[in-house]
Amino acid sequence: MDPHINVVIRSAHGDRTLSARPEESMVDLCRRHELPATQMTAYLRGGAGDLELVVSPLAPLDTYLGDRQLILFPNRNLNYFGLLGGDHIVHERPGASAWLRTRQHGPGDDRFVTEYLTPEQARTLVTSQVAEALRVAAITDEPLVVGVSGGGDSNALLGAIVESGLVSRGNIHPVMMLGIPDWDKGIERAEAICSEHQLVLRRVEERETAGILGFADPDRDWVSAFERLFPEDDLEVLGVYGVRRVLQSVAAECGARRVVIGTNLEDCLADALYCLARGKVPFPKPAGPIGEIDIVCPLWLSPKALIDGCYPKYSRENYEARYPSRMIGRAYYYYLAQMLGDAYPGAAQEILRGTSQLSRQHFEPLCHDREFDTPMMAEMPFDVRLKLRGLFGAPSHV
Repeated sequence: MDPHINVVIRSAHGDRTLSARPEESMVDLCRRHELPATQMTAYLRGGAGDLELVVSPLAPLDTYLGDRQLILFPNRNLNYFGLLGGDHIVHERPGASAWLRTRQHGPGDDRFVTEYLTPEQARTLVTSQVAEALRVAAITDEPLVVGVSGGGDSNALLGAIVESGLVSRGNIHPVMMLGIPDWDKGIERAEAICSEHQLVLRRVEERETAGILGFADPDRDWVSAFERLFPEDDLEVLGVYGVRRVLQSVAAECGARRVVIGTNLEDCLADALYCLARGKVPFPKPAGPIGEIDIVCPLWLSPKALIDGCYPKYSRENYEARYPSRMIGRAYYYYLAQMLGDAYPGAAQEILRGTSQLSRQHFEPLCHDREFDTPMMAEMPFDVRLKLRGLFGAPSHV
C-alpha cells in the first residue's frame, strides 16, 4: 500500500483531499486536521463509484480500505477549512516565556497569528487586562484584600494591580492562608513577590486559619480529617472555601469591602460551564457579591499560559508542588474550558463575556446557610451536612 492515503472530505463547499497515513484511524486523521471526528460520516467508494457506509472510526485505515477510497461527509454545511484554514504567521522572540495564538479576520485575509512573548511583555499584557477589569468593576483607590498563594496567578495579579496605578500600595493588602501543606510550599514565592512590589504579606497561620473556619479544635489535623470524610474530593474544595473565609475575615479587619482573587480565564469559564449545566446563573465577572463582600476576579480574561509567562520560574516551582486531582467532574469542565480556547482562539473569552453579561442581569444573591454561616449556591445535601458537622464540631449558628 502507498505510504500515504488520499481521503476526501465532501461537503457543500466541494471536495477537499487530505493525506492520511495507513496506520491512522479516521479519528486520528480528523484530530490532526482539527476536524470534529464525531461529526463525520464515513463511506467507502469502490471502482464502480458506489458508496458503502462504514463505521470503523478507531481502526487503522489500512485494515479495511483495500483498493477503495474513504469519503467523509460532515453532518453540517459548515466551511470547516475556511474556519480553520488560512495563513499562519509566527512572530518569534528570543527569551520568550509564553505564546498566544489569535485569529485575525479581514476581507480575503483570514489568518492565525502566533506571538511569542517575553516575561516583560506578558506582564505588560496582563497588567492592561487587569486594569481594564478593575475599571469595569468600578474599583477606586480603596482597600483591597488580595489573596496570594505563591502560584502563577496571584503572583502576576499582585504586580498587575500595583502597575495599573489605580490602587495605591497602602490600599493593597496581600494575604496568604496557611494550613494546607501543599499550598504552604508557596510561602517563599509569595514573600518574594510581595517584597518585589514593596508590599507586606499578611500571613494567616494554620491555627488562626482553623479558628476562622470554625473548627471546634483549632489544633486538630483538619486536613487529614477532611480527606477521611471526603476521600473522593480534592482538598482544594476545602481550600477554596477556607481562602474565601480567611480573606473575608481580613477584609473586616482593614475595612475593605472588596476581596481580589486570582482566578484566570479557564477557571472562570469552567465555573460558568458548570453552573450552566446545572441550570444556575454563573457568578458575575469580573466582580460580584458573596455575602457582605464583593469578589473581584481581575484575571478573568487572562489565559493561564499568558499568566505563567510573567514569572516562569515561580510557575514551574508551583507546578512541581501540586498534588493530583481526583475529581473527574471538576476535571471535565476544566477540560471543556481549555479545549474551547485551544480549538479556536478567542472563543473562550467571547463565551465568558456573554455568560458574564447574562450574570450581571440575572444573578441573584446567594442563599445563606445559617448553620455554617456561609453563602451557598444551592441547598447542601443532608449527608454532606452531617459530615461537615463532624469536621467542624457542634455548630454555633443553628
